Amino acid sequence: MRRSDWIRFGVVVAALLASIGLLYPFLPFQEVIKLGLDLQGGVRLVLEAQVLDPETGEMIPLRDSQMDAAKQQDAVNQLVTIFSERVDQYGMVNAEIRPIGRDRVEVKIPKVQNPEEAQKLLGSTALLEFRKVIDAAPSWFDLEARRTLIQEILPNPDKTEWYLVEAEPLLTGDVLDNAAVRTSTDPRSPGFFIALTFNRGGAELFVSALARLQVNDRLAVILDSTVYSAPQVSASIKQAAQQGWRAVQDSTTITGRFSLDEARLLAVVLRSGALPTQVDVIEQQTVGPTLGAEYVRRGMTALVVSFVLVLIYMLIYYRWMGLVADAALVMTMLLVFAALRAFGATLTLPGIAGIVLTIGMAVDANVVIFERIKEERRTGKAPTACVTAGFSKSLSAVLDANITTLIVAFILFLLGSGPVEGFGITLGLGIVASVFSALILSRLLLETTRLGAFIPVRTAPNRT
Repeated sequence: MRRSDWIRFGVVVAALLASIGLLYPFLPFQEVIKLGLDLQGGVRLVLEAQVLDPETGEMIPLRDSQMDAAKQQDAVNQLVTIFSERVDQYGMVNAEIRPIGRDRVEVKIPKVQNPEEAQKLLGSTALLEFRKVIDAAPSWFDLEARRTLIQEILPNPDKTEWYLVEAEPLLTGDVLDNAAVRTSTDPRSPGFFIALTFNRGGAELFVSALARLQVNDRLAVILDSTVYSAPQVSASIKQAAQQGWRAVQDSTTITGRFSLDEARLLAVVLRSGALPTQVDVIEQQTVGPTLGAEYVRRGMTALVVSFVLVLIYMLIYYRWMGLVADAALVMTMLLVFAALRAFGATLTLPGIAGIVLTIGMAVDANVVIFERIKEERRTGKAPTACVTAGFSKSLSAVLDANITTLIVAFILFLLGSGPVEGFGITLGLGIVASVFSALILSRLLLETTRLGAFIPVRTAPNRT
């Protein structure tokens, strides 16, 4: 073989070994290739940041507000950071979170069975406040007559008791250092509660707040305008506050008959902090795992059937040269799936459609090359010369056709989202892999084996 053939051989072998190494052990498929929400089940949410319009008093999209572009971008980036923290702390693995445009964030969380839980996790502001309790009663009407302009009436979670509290909080949740779920050991109130730990600044503010309260005064722990607990200030906590901030740093709890999931969710939201803006869910897509498994089965069936039919067609039409096209097709598929694994790309249902389209397009370059080889053979040239001339004269056509399609695939990937993005990824990878297989593997096989001598066309008669 020539030096150029040895180079092609080395490149092909390296690509083949790398592909097999990336895809081994091949099964189970969902552990080899990362599947999208539509194939493995989960929830996809698009959340829009909203702010209060000072003129109308209504919530409007962030992009329509008077806030400058830089601050809008900062707010969206902060949303992405907070969402990431919440999802990671709550244990929702393999989530994808990214900004879309000027005021939206896309969140994909695989294998989530309860979309409402995901919405609550991401959309909760969890505004934590500590306020002094003035009075409590079983009915809102019992307190309304006593309320002043600097006071507010708030309920407990099940609205069995109402509290008249000061409107101005003594302390807010931005001074928290940690919020952890604990199991109650008190038989009178079994279940779970949340233990709060203040940072130093928060603990010092808590000491100042306790100094303003008397023994037996009640301090309401309020989350999003709901009073979860209103413990009395005991003499012991007052004495502890006199000893300094360290004595009260981790002495506060939130009780409320939480289930474990409710307590975990609330603790995560408290730890990650309040959202910079209000968010509204404007798109929601939920796919169950059973439906996802059915999509995988049907998609893979379509993939295998189309693959086999193309293999058979190329053998029938191009005979021995069809073996070269089939080898290039197999190589293309290996490269596509190996690239998905190497880049950590997600395979979606439209992505499978892109691979099926790639199967049809993968032999397109070979068809152009083979037809050019046949034209050269009709002129009476030797098979080896026909192969060399066929590749040389068809190169520009093959590159032009595939580069234009690659540009479209790149635009789909860059500007699309969800299904459109998945289609663009597999289409782009398939184009690159098919061009590689046609120009490198096919040429290597035709020039170094006897297959190049079997061109399915008759030579022109030699007229003298």
